[in-house]
Amino acid sequence: MLRYVISAFFVIILFLALTVFLPSTAVAQPSGSVSGNVVNAASGATVAGAKVQLIGLGVSKTTVSGKDGTFRFDDVSAGSYVIRASAEQYQAYSTTPLPIAAAQNFQLTIYLSPVTTTSISTIGHITVHGRASLNLSSAPVTTISSAEYVSKGLYQVQSALDTVPGVTIEHFDNGAPGNVATLTIRGAGGFVGGSNTGYEVLVLQDGEPLRNGQFGDFDLSTLTPAIYSRVEVVKGVGGTSLFGANTIGGTVNLVTRDPLQQPGGEIIYSVGNFGTQDINLSGTSTFGKVGFLFDLHQFSSDGYIPWTFRADYGAFAPGTVGVITNPTLYFNLKSVLGKLKYSFSNSTNVVFTVTDESDMRDQTGLLGNPSPVCFSGPGCTNDPFGNPYFFGFPGNYLWNIQPKYAVDVHTTVGGGALVLRAYHQTLFRLVDGENAATPPSSGSAGCCFIQPQYDRLTGQELLWTKEIGSNNSLTIGAGGNGDYFNYGQGTSSTFLPSTQMIFSTANCQNKGWCQGTQIERTYLVRDDADLSPNLNATFAGYYSSYDTLNVKRFDPRLALVDKAFPNTVFRASVGSGFAAPRLSDLIPFINTSHFSSIAFGGCPSSEPFCAASAGGNPNLKSETATGYDVGFEHQWGNGGDVNLDYYRTNLTNHIFSGFEPAPPGTPTFDNGSPILFLQSQVNLAGTVYTGLETTLSVPLSENFSFDPYYNVQSAYPTGVPLSVEQAIGNIVNNQQYLGVPLHKAGAYLNYHTRSRTTTASFGGDWYAINNSYNTWPFWVYNASASIPVGDSSIHIGWTNIFNRQAGLFSTFNGGVKYQGAPGCGLSGNGPCNMNDLYSTTMYQRAPHMLIVTFDRRWGSLR
Repeated sequence: MLRYVISAFFVIILFLALTVFLPSTAVAQPSGSVSGNVVNAASGATVAGAKVQLIGLGVSKTTVSGKDGTFRFDDVSAGSYVIRASAEQYQAYSTTPLPIAAAQNFQLTIYLSPVTTTSISTIGHITVHGRASLNLSSAPVTTISSAEYVSKGLYQVQSALDTVPGVTIEHFDNGAPGNVATLTIRGAGGFVGGSNTGYEVLVLQDGEPLRNGQFGDFDLSTLTPAIYSRVEVVKGVGGTSLFGANTIGGTVNLVTRDPLQQPGGEIIYSVGNFGTQDINLSGTSTFGKVGFLFDLHQFSSDGYIPWTFRADYGAFAPGTVGVITNPTLYFNLKSVLGKLKYSFSNSTNVVFTVTDESDMRDQTGLLGNPSPVCFSGPGCTNDPFGNPYFFGFPGNYLWNIQPKYAVDVHTTVGGGALVLRAYHQTLFRLVDGENAATPPSSGSAGCCFIQPQYDRLTGQELLWTKEIGSNNSLTIGAGGNGDYFNYGQGTSSTFLPSTQMIFSTANCQNKGWCQGTQIERTYLVRDDADLSPNLNATFAGYYSSYDTLNVKRFDPRLALVDKAFPNTVFRASVGSGFAAPRLSDLIPFINTSHFSSIAFGGCPSSEPFCAASAGGNPNLKSETATGYDVGFEHQWGNGGDVNLDYYRTNLTNHIFSGFEPAPPGTPTFDNGSPILFLQSQVNLAGTVYTGLETTLSVPLSENFSFDPYYNVQSAYPTGVPLSVEQAIGNIVNNQQYLGVPLHKAGAYLNYHTRSRTTTASFGGDWYAINNSYNTWPFWVYNASASIPVGDSSIHIGWTNIFNRQAGLFSTFNGGVKYQGAPGCGLSGNGPCNMNDLYSTTMYQRAPHMLIVTFDRRWGSLR
């Protein structure tokens, strides 16, 4: 037996030896090739001199792109390969593993993104046979192009964001174009317990923070998508921008358009119901070393209140009795973008940018509410057309003026790409509520207030990126930005122009006319390393020093991207972030001209309004968050795609607006009433943001696809004391925050011709319970179509087709009641009743809107 075993062993050894040492008689597989070109993702120009690598199992080849951006690898055997490209002043990019068959001539185009401070994430772009690649960023990213806004008839930035999973638009009254719009991302950034936490999300323009000095957020309705090439949404804690640590829910970045290499232009004209009109004219070209781009844009709308409606000012203020007018929602937004680029060499250039987004709004109808009460005497209940009169706000006008200037210098230092940027922006906002019957020009008494706000934003940034070896990219950044601002409200029996409002410490304490300066500095070190052809790791460390906002901290972030298969990507990240308090929350003052009631324990029947705003709390800490994200994306067939992301963020030191008994010596209100409670911002508790986001694209045929999405976003407080729950009313431990829907979903059926020149879409979005409209769940249905007409195209966008949740005015206390804190209704005051049900205001969406757009493009903008 042993002899047979030994014989078999020797046979095996002999076979292996012959296999290894004797020449193979098998027929050699024919070799193929990989070729393509490297293109600037921003301008469309070819990139010459780019280093291109072909990496496979035991194979590594390197070449350089030619003057026309082309490259080629010959003698490529069958197998799986990764293509990596890098160039000076560009971010390196690696593809997913690409399967190359025997004798295949594989072609592709690689788009390299320029190194710049204006982009928040490294988003590689690659097209293989006309198909977009997977998202290889370390974070969940949604990019909305300006073309998508035009094709769907959407002419405000927030319109398309409302359908992004995990994003909720906050509403203040109704869906009018001129109404203020802010956002939450994954539950962060909402109005928690009546306390604005909009500073938990970061809004950037070309990578630079936009913010309102008083509220910490930014009104998106003042922005038009026309002057932007794209809107980037990066979700999660600690993005990859220079200022990415100062965010909890995520970041929205609006990237302005860049000059292109070849001449091009466009004329866009749109008309719609309610007097809507949109006009856009732009052009770009490069002559020798000089490139330019300009964009002129105007959007206007009459709103959607019929002229037959009437508003009665009589109940609001003396001197307005019998003044009846048509409530309006007129909105006029004008935008300008100008860029001039001068190239000293292939590696050094300077770019000058000027933008201005300014608007005027007649908001008489925004602050009105229907009322069955007759204010002005006999016959005022109904007008001749049968429409009821309602409470109106006298002559409410608003102006926003927002010019911005920036200069960028791109060059090469120490073998790396260096970008220097400086900018200056002014945000001026004026709300004028005067007496329409007796305006200041008449010399008579005006009414009723004026609210000016002035922000001067400045900043400088430095970003240096260098390729180290063939697998590492090091980035070092430093930046600082400041916000000098003043804000206030004046109420007087005579008209008070803003020039007579003196912003000082004394007036801040007794009139609410405040000023301040906040300085923020951030330092970044980031390393992107290719651990293998399939595995990429990113480490980013932020040090933040906010001198005036009680912040000095270090925030790390680690992310892994596994390109396991040609059509599959896994990603995971963990990191920390923070939300700095607003400077207005740190400046202590007592506003004796404004008062409010509190829900529990508080105002006696003799003094129903007894709480004064105490302004800031100098001991307030920043909110701190740690979170992680796990994602997966897979593509199949001709356009099939599934994307899953699970996240969890734990927040501590959540800032709430709380009430405390007024200490002895507190002054009285201006009318002599006693101040019994002070309302200020305090660190009270923690919060958990967690959820699952899913997007899917299913190709039904060569011409049809079905794109559903669904997300769960759970957002709830933890550790709030019962007494605080009762005082605030709508803050309940482990219960979903008011205005943040637990579920969000939508689905669209899309049609396109083979050339994709003709497209159409129909679908809807579902707003679940606890939505920001404070109403029962409902669907909104939309449709769009794009049709070529010669060298031009016609776009048709129809939003809210069936007029769901559409209305003219908010309904005070008419929304779905929220289960308030136990005992919050014991006093009978405030929005909580005896059943501890917290009353809410029901907000309305814009009615159905049909917009037709004529789009004529030529040259490089086609």
